[in-house]
Amino acid sequence: MSASRIEWTEVTWNPVTGCSKISAGCVNCYAERMARRLQAMGQPNYARGFQVATHEQMVDRPLAWTRPSTVFVNSMGDLFHEDVPADFVERVFATMNAAPRHTFQVLTKRSGRLAALASVLPWPGNVWAGVSVEAADYVRRIDDLRSVPAAVRFLSLEPLLGPLLRLNLTGID
Repeated sequence: MSASRIEWTEVTWNPVTGCSKISAGCVNCYAERMARRLQAMGQPNYARGFQVATHEQMVDRPLAWTRPSTVFVNSMGDLFHEDVPADFVERVFATMNAAPRHTFQVLTKRSGRLAALASVLPWPGNVWAGVSVEAADYVRRIDDLRSVPAAVRFLSLEPLLGPLLRLNLTGID
């Protein structure tokens, strides 16, 4: 568990680290800069820098946390990155299912993969799903999010790079 300075969460959990750029919102990625810093400091989970990596030793970590927390899942990567095996995503979801005292916030820019895997994942009430929408070109991610049977569906509109006029927020919490 890492305490977070992100205003909408309490702690972060990173069973996956690393990512690759897929949209304009990725240009100044804070996680990429932080991963390089952690790599230089010798942090083992960042031995590969910002290349996508799964960390088996992190999967069960929330089960040991006794204080109920709001948990941002993968602040340093994207759980739905195409290089993350589906069975690993399923194990992460099994952990979230087994830890109902926590609220897990799963945020992705890869809404298509989120929607594709949603039907095989357990969606307990403590797992929220969200997508990042940084400009009008990416509003389609909201449609993918609507198909996910999460108890709470949320948006992150940052970095906001352009106007988002007349968003259809039907089905978004």
